[in-house]
Amino acid sequence: MAHYLCEKCGKVIDSNELLGLPGIRCPSCGHRILYKARSQIVHEIKSH
Repeated sequence: MAHYLCEKCGKVIDSNELLGLPGIRCPSCGHRILYKARSQIVHEIKSH
């Protein structure tokens, strides 16, 4: 399950909330620019 962040109001939106809406819009303010929220998990990659 992915989470998205509204650029205008900052609300965190669950991907299930977006499925019920016509088009991709923030359910609280109607803004159309959403960013995929980054996870808090940090992956460390070792180089050779």
